[in-house]
Amino acid sequence: MNRSENGQISFGITLFLAFALLSVSGFLVFRLSAPIPTTKTPLGNTTVSPLFGTNTSNMGYVLEQGGSIPVLNGTVQILGPNNTILDIVSFEKDENIFFLRIPENGTGLAHIEAPGYYRLTTRLTNNGFYKLGKSGTFSGQVRGYEFVLQGRKLPDPEPIPRATLEIRSSNGWKRTITADQEGRFEAEIPPTQFSVIVRSDTHADAYFDDLTAAKGETLGRDFILPAGCILEGFAIGDGVTLEGAEVKVITTMLDNSEAIAGPRGKFNIPGLSEGMATVQIKYPGYQEYSWRIVIPGDKIGIRKPFSLMPAQPFTLNIQSADGLPMRDAIVRLRREGRTIHQSKASEFTNLNILQSGATYYFDITANRKNESPLLATGQVFTMPEEGPGEFTVLLDKEPGTFSGRVSNVNGMFLPGVVLNIKAIVDDESARAPLRRVLSDAGGEYQSDYFAPGKYSIQATHPQWGVNVVIGEIKPGETTQLWISLIPR
Repeated sequence: MNRSENGQISFGITLFLAFALLSVSGFLVFRLSAPIPTTKTPLGNTTVSPLFGTNTSNMGYVLEQGGSIPVLNGTVQILGPNNTILDIVSFEKDENIFFLRIPENGTGLAHIEAPGYYRLTTRLTNNGFYKLGKSGTFSGQVRGYEFVLQGRKLPDPEPIPRATLEIRSSNGWKRTITADQEGRFEAEIPPTQFSVIVRSDTHADAYFDDLTAAKGETLGRDFILPAGCILEGFAIGDGVTLEGAEVKVITTMLDNSEAIAGPRGKFNIPGLSEGMATVQIKYPGYQEYSWRIVIPGDKIGIRKPFSLMPAQPFTLNIQSADGLPMRDAIVRLRREGRTIHQSKASEFTNLNILQSGATYYFDITANRKNESPLLATGQVFTMPEEGPGEFTVLLDKEPGTFSGRVSNVNGMFLPGVVLNIKAIVDDESARAPLRRVLSDAGGEYQSDYFAPGKYSIQATHPQWGVNVVIGEIKPGETTQLWISLIPR
């Protein structure tokens, strides 16, 4: 046996023997090290703790759902803001111990997946047991038609590179995948019924349902997309063309296609799906406006002018409880359920895009150094029919959070449960977009900050079911809710 110069067994061999003991017990082990500070954020009489500490070693075990069979040859993808992948670490048959340093902008969330199992998205926690469910395989190719002149033979559909497929299972699981340069795709999905929306920037989107995946089997499907229609538009102001106008087209397939108007205010948006669509245009100094148009399915394109009217001045004032202006607060402006604009409060002063007589909803987040942010959602303001408008929002209530644990009916705590949280309001248009929270390996969840008010929380898991509970956020407090899922 190798020994160090002083006759003692080396630290490396000792560490190896310790981990070998864990490995032979039938678990796959992964280890995580994170340099995130251990500070806590005050919240009334409670605290919100970070996911990882400075000296914390986070060890995980990946097993098959419903048993203790180790899952091998998989990956852990560490997620950052907006679900960006910050790092990927593999766990293998011959090397099931690895180390990972979580970047400072890590969220503590991760995708865990392996061949033969569908992806689990969860919060990482120390000494967590993560269980993956057996999957079916969904594969195929995405192709698309092209428009041809009347009388000519329609060519065979061509592969569509980088098409995206939004997969939604009947049990609440969802995942978006991207096809390769030949339009081919493959994904491990839960063995149940599912639907898929196939999207492309160059072709019309399409929806397919009544699909069923079986455990351990491959479901092969090829999808052929229509050519799609091109919208050629012109953004026009008061006797001028609006170069730089921001254009968004929302179709019945909820495909938010965007463009910036070029010279002469011209813009082109290809691949629009047949049916009704909303064209939304904004430009500083002009009233933002939305038009409803019909996208034909038998034409290569349509051409339309879109004329905006000059806007009246608008002033937005955001103040703290002590009357101090909060110019750096982030403001989201919504109308008719759609986000119109998002920027700092100070930028609204010279923006002037509000439509006269229209009702808007403001969602506001004002960050504070070493304190929880101040929040306000669904603040209602109606722009006057004539003349300028001014709106003052007072941020005088501390936010709160939700926390708790999620279990099945037998009391087993569940990782990877998705909690969709949305405000309960009388006016549906005032509701801010729902926010998602995930449980960790011990079934625990911890939300970000929410403005005071009542909320609906839908907890769902692909295998264990769903439940909906009502919770209330009180200023400066954490609301604890333990949720038991009901089988579907």
